[in-house]
Formats: sequence, structure tokens, C-alpha cells
Amino acid sequence: MNTTSLIALCCIAALLVTGCSSPESGDIQIVFAAGNDPSGATEALVDEYNAAHPGVRVKFQAMPANTDTQHDAYVTYLSARESTIDLYSLDVIWTAEFARAGWIVPLPEGHIRADEFLGGPLESVTYEGTFYAVPWFTDAGVLYYRKDLLEEAGVPVPETWTDFRRACREVAEPRGMDGFVWQGARYEGLVCDFLEFLWSVGGTLDETTVVERPKEAERGVIEALGLMISFTESGISPNGVLTYKEEDSRRLFTEGQSLFLRNWPYVWSITEGEGSKINGLAGIAPLPHVEGQTSYSTIGGWNVALSTYSKHPDEALDFLRFITGERSMKKRAIEGGYLPTLASTYEDADVLAANPHFASFSEVFQNTRNRPRSPHYPRMSDIIQENVHRALTHEIEPGVAAADMVRELAEIMAE
Repeated sequence: MNTTSLIALCCIAALLVTGCSSPESGDIQIVFAAGNDPSGATEALVDEYNAAHPGVRVKFQAMPANTDTQHDAYVTYLSARESTIDLYSLDVIWTAEFARAGWIVPLPEGHIRADEFLGGPLESVTYEGTFYAVPWFTDAGVLYYRKDLLEEAGVPVPETWTDFRRACREVAEPRGMDGFVWQGARYEGLVCDFLEFLWSVGGTLDETTVVERPKEAERGVIEALGLMISFTESGISPNGVLTYKEEDSRRLFTEGQSLFLRNWPYVWSITEGEGSKINGLAGIAPLPHVEGQTSYSTIGGWNVALSTYSKHPDEALDFLRFITGERSMKKRAIEGGYLPTLASTYEDADVLAANPHFASFSEVFQNTRNRPRSPHYPRMSDIIQENVHRALTHEIEPGVAAADMVRELAEIMAE
């Protein structure tokens, strides 16, 4: 048994023990499983809900921080048709897998008012045209840059990759610093980065193109891989990026060693924190694109879904409305820095006072896309990771990687 599976089983054992405890005074107990919230905002909201709803007691079950471990725990638990957990917080890439397996139920008609949510997060909660979850908080790839250095050199924030390269040569190179750091290790983060490069050159891995026009899909993949390889070959990115995950690249940027960084919104609070060497010196912008194309950021974030095996679905749905409602999103945004999925929250004066940078993130979120939405996504992710990383490390030619990737994805999509 591997370590991840063992951890998942231990999590399940802990949940089973927790689930066996009886609610106080015979109250109906609803268990909400989600990743730990260090800010305490989520647990405070749970306490508030419990105080206002006598007869119902919601218990917040904190899950492991590691996403893969959390996924394995959920799969093990739901495969056993366990009913202890009523509501699950799901990574945006899990909706199709869990819906197709029958582990989560379609939401009642009218539960989601589609016009109130950001487009990318809303798309992530659908499977075969049906809403299976509610968007809870979101994430998207962001370009961080040293605004002080660009301003000093009289160089505008680049919108195209051509201007981006020029900025690296004119600003980073003379200072002996890295031009651009990103996530190139073989893991899920590489898929997110690769898709952003792919979309920025006009490429796509959508099902219609991959299955019906594979050569077109291959051309986009080859161009994206060529762009990524060019950064390391030219020295704009250090060779170490091929082993970097989020924190590896983040540390270089906040230590003042890189001009540009691709990462997630969480980096902003660290950049502006006391330990950052570039406090007050960074800016946020959409990712660049090739001339004539549009840049898109990969959607991340989490949604909340109702378990098929919940013994109290009505009560669970009522809490689901509360925890994903505007008031809860506002509290989590102010106290925890979580990016809301409701568009109106980005215009809330209290939220913007606490997080002025949300206005910049709102611009980035105008152009976002989801990773392939499929019940077979874990297999698809492995295929993308393997072929991209082998091309970046020169184990195979980009053309071979593209052909293998598109062929293998097409086989899965055809299923």
C-alpha cells in the first residue's frame, strides 16, 4: 500500500469515529468536509449557523491539506457508500468524476442563480448540462511583476510574449536576475501552466478539436511547448523551473530574484507581508499572449456538493445555501482572503477595503478557462504531465510529445 493510500485510509478511520458521535440533545447532525481554513472564518460561520438553527448541528470536518490525499479519502469513503459526511468541498476538477460515479446529486431547480456567478467557476460545477455543486471560492493563474523595476526602465507591463521577452532582456538581464519563474515540475500545477501557454498561442485541447481535428490540436501543443522550452533555452527562466512547484517559484520572486512570476492569488498576501523583500513593489496583470490571440488563466478553486448518501438532504441543502451565500463569501473574503465566486462581492466596499488587490484579480478573472472536464480527468492529467515534462526535459521532441498527447487524450474522450 502506498503512502497516499495509507493516509487516505487513516483519514477515513478518523471520519468514521467522528461520525459515530451523537449530536447534542438529539439534534440532526450535518457534517461538512472541506480543507482546513487557517483564518477560522469557516468555523465561525458554522457556529453562527448552528446558533440560528436549533435542532440542527453542523460539524465542520477539516480535511488534509494535500489535494491528492483529500481526493483519495473522498473516493474511498464514497465508494463505501458511507453517509456520515453530508456535504463535500470538491476541487473544481472533480465535479464530472464524482457526478458520473453517482456520488453527488444534482442541485434542485433554482438553487443556483447563474447570472450571479463568475463564468469560469460556474462552468466548473456542471456535468452534462446539470448543476452538481455551488462555486465556493475561486483561483486563477496570475502574472506577478516588479512594477518598480519596469517603471524605472520605462518598460510597460507586457501584453504579448514578444514584449515580455524584451522586458526580460532589458530589465532582468542587466541586473543578473531571473526573468520569469513558473511551475514546471511534473505534477498537476504543470497542467495548469501548460494550458495557459497553450491558450495564449491560440491552441486548445477541447474534445471536438482533439477527436475530430487532431492535427490542429497537435500544432497548438507544439507551439506551446516551443514557447515553454524557449524560456529555459534563452536563460529567461532558470533550468530549475522544471523542478519548481508553487512555493519554489514564489520564494524566488518574493526574495527579489525574479522579474516575473506565474502563480496563484495566494501569493499576493505573502508578497505584501512583513517577510517579503519586495513589499509594495509588485503588481498583478493577466498573462501574456501571442500577437492576435487572447490570454486565459486556468481556473482553480473549490465547490460544495451534496452527498448522494446524506440522510438529511434538506437540512444539508439549507446549510449549503448559507455557506455559499453572499454574506458567507464576504466574511471569508475579508477574514481569510478567499476569492469569491459571486461577481457582486468584488464590488463590495468592505471587501475592497480589506483586499484592495481584489480589483486587479477581477480583471484577470474576466478571461478564465477550466481544465478538461471529464470523469476521466485524473488519467488525462497524467497524460498531459508526462508528455509536457518529457518534452521540456528534452527526453522527446515536441512533435512526438504532441502526437502522443493528442492521440491518448482522444482515446479517453472517445470513451
